[in-house]
Amino acid sequence: MAKKRSSRTIVGSPLTPTMLGELGALGQLATTADTFKPDGDWMNKYRIWTCHGYRERGNDNVGWLRIERTARGPKGSFILKVRQEVVQTDRLLNVIDVAIKCLNKQPASPVEWQLSSRFIGPDQSWKNELEVVEKGAVDRNIMTVTAAEHTLKREVPSALTCDWCLFEAVQRLDFEEKPALTFNLLEGLGVLKEDQQLLYRGGHRMKINGKDMSLHRFDQLGRGILPCEYWLDDRHRLLMVTSMNKAYILDDQAEKAIR
Repeated sequence: MAKKRSSRTIVGSPLTPTMLGELGALGQLATTADTFKPDGDWMNKYRIWTCHGYRERGNDNVGWLRIERTARGPKGSFILKVRQEVVQTDRLLNVIDVAIKCLNKQPASPVEWQLSSRFIGPDQSWKNELEVVEKGAVDRNIMTVTAAEHTLKREVPSALTCDWCLFEAVQRLDFEEKPALTFNLLEGLGVLKEDQQLLYRGGHRMKINGKDMSLHRFDQLGRGILPCEYWLDDRHRLLMVTSMNKAYILDDQAEKAIR
């Protein structure tokens, strides 16, 4: 008996902006105003989209991320406010809120932060037993994190940043092939991933949703992470971040992704 041919087509290539367009993941891309300044006040919203590995199905929005930058922070710093909502496999919704004071220089090192992580069940009730609230600070390479009645202190390397801060920092990098920006990553403001670097990979002309676009790409490589690609427009606004099967896609209506 002949084998039944599969109706699924393997994606078979990295999630470039062109591929995301072919998979129907982009929708109507957000536009960047002429007044946008990476070192000013702005708000970027991203849909969090994942690919199951096939073109026809299994690809969907699983959450959204909002990052708001306020330049009017204490001298030599700025404030990032982050909200992230992601649906877990067990239908729990993880809601993370973070306020971070960052140094106003590369790589946007966090100085102080407050973070809360909460969960909402399928019945729309808050799971208070899963809530985590913590305060953190870094001073002279000593990180102090306080959660409930417990305080943790540990030594951390210099040139420290976190994954949310990188969404800001990459927008302030020059579009030039120069030595890589090197740093150490505090993933989720909790897990240290050392020896990271961001490298400019040049400008790319791409056809997205039937339109020619000029994009610029930075690659993040380092220990303990999957390689990440950051795609920016000519005004230095971050449009997309891709890593293996996940993409963050700039979208003014991102909050509706999981409603």
